[in-house]
Amino acid sequence: MPTVLPALSIDVSKDILDVALWREDHPLASGRFANTRSGFDRLQHWISEQGFERVHVLMEATGRYGEDLAHALHEHGHTVSIINPVCIAGYAQSQLVRSKTDRGDAALIARYCWKERPAPWHPAREAEQSLRELTRAVEQLKRERRRLENQRQQAQHPTVREALRRSAEAIEQETACLEEEMARHIEADEALRRDRDLLLTIPGIGLATASVLLSEIGHARRFAHVRQVAAYAGLSVSHRDSGTSVKGRPRLSKKGSTRLRTAMYFPALAAMRHNEAIRALSQRLDKRGKQRKAIAGAAMRKLIHICYGVLKSGRPFDPALHPCF
Repeated sequence: MPTVLPALSIDVSKDILDVALWREDHPLASGRFANTRSGFDRLQHWISEQGFERVHVLMEATGRYGEDLAHALHEHGHTVSIINPVCIAGYAQSQLVRSKTDRGDAALIARYCWKERPAPWHPAREAEQSLRELTRAVEQLKRERRRLENQRQQAQHPTVREALRRSAEAIEQETACLEEEMARHIEADEALRRDRDLLLTIPGIGLATASVLLSEIGHARRFAHVRQVAAYAGLSVSHRDSGTSVKGRPRLSKKGSTRLRTAMYFPALAAMRHNEAIRALSQRLDKRGKQRKAIAGAAMRKLIHICYGVLKSGRPFDPALHPCF
């Protein structure tokens, strides 16, 4: 029988790491460390002082605040799991937790880790990490440009309007430079280049969407099933049907990557017109009287299924493999 590793939970904030170590549903130790490289080293030393070479680390997904820590712990040989904070929030409600503190959250996460043993996390390749940073920077600059354009349209003073126009143009130039670098980065990596070319065979998927898909889900082979990809993007169907009184309409769960889900919206609308498989699906749902919003959600889910399929199989898109009737 494999050895059950102690559970080490980490409540991550910008500057501080609150940790709790549990085994057999009992607390062993707790501590607090800086969210820095030196803090990571002290955390590793602390784990060794507790008498353990390896632990099962559980962290909530907190964006950039926890990425460096996850990589450092993985490099030291620990099992690392990263889960949606919604899971911990739901677990806290089930345990009737009434107070919320950083140390309390760490203990709660540790109990969850010990009982549930979530699946291990595997870091993306360095090329995929760099692509993610590039795509996210491009999106951030585009949001900033839209904000400046909206502000310029509302401005009354001509000097202010001119200053905002120049700022928006500068951001547009920087965005173009990053997009060029993103294209070069994909072209320079054999795996990214191959997967990009596969995704571009799918009607509705362009270079921008392909770049986001490659940066956010990494190589599709790390997902065991297409349902996992849909769930990761928050495109799984959530049902509300209980007894005779609760008869809610099925809807997208939206418990997943907002960025990935957003990236699939306009490509799905385009695919409803130009992709045979998606068009057939949308027409069938329209005949059944489904609302436009529900059809768009189904198209997004179908499209990400297709993306997973071509990446997993290594074959270009074939509409004959995706019948909808």
